[in-house]
Amino acid sequence: MLRIYTIGVESAAASILLLPAMWTVLEGCRRNMTVVRRLMLMLLAVYFCGVCSATGLPTMVNMRFAPRFNLIPLVDVVNDPPAYLCNTLLNLLLFVPFGFFAPLLWRQLRSGLRTAAAGLFYSAAIEVAQMFSGRLTDVDDLIVNTAGALIGYLLAKFVYRRVAVRWQLHFTGQQLESGGSSLNGLVGLAVLCTMVMYFVRPFAERLFC
Repeated sequence: MLRIYTIGVESAAASILLLPAMWTVLEGCRRNMTVVRRLMLMLLAVYFCGVCSATGLPTMVNMRFAPRFNLIPLVDVVNDPPAYLCNTLLNLLLFVPFGFFAPLLWRQLRSGLRTAAAGLFYSAAIEVAQMFSGRLTDVDDLIVNTAGALIGYLLAKFVYRRVAVRWQLHFTGQQLESGGSSLNGLVGLAVLCTMVMYFVRPFAERLFC
């Protein structure tokens, strides 16, 4: 429960700074974007902040190069099966929102293979970053996180016609041609949230945790 509280506090602290700035930028640069899409993007931003906290990415206080590796799949299931299963379930659930939001908001990810590849790339970036916070870089996390993204994609596919088309979460063809739906937006949002958490998390821990 304490860990959940910490993740919530750190994410909320970052969101207080991040969300108003995002809304202002979107209002100025993407006036033709629907309100629902803007809210979805901001929910995705909060999610990225939560991932940074949950995975223990480095901050400006604890950043140091201290890599630890597990490159053998399923090795921990023999040592401690209950802990392994619990950790696997949490990692699976962690990436379901990524697989859900990404294809709803970006046309290029409206295939299971592409969404899984995006989830793998994001998970790999997290594993590399954890080398600078003393966390374990684990091949199992790559596998499970990718599976979680794929599950999220299947959920998004199920609700697509009821949600995305009705509320115009994606860009129109004209906007797509202008580059508005580029995956650079997804990468940029993830990087932005990571940088905000890099500076905000130490203060949130000191004040509220």
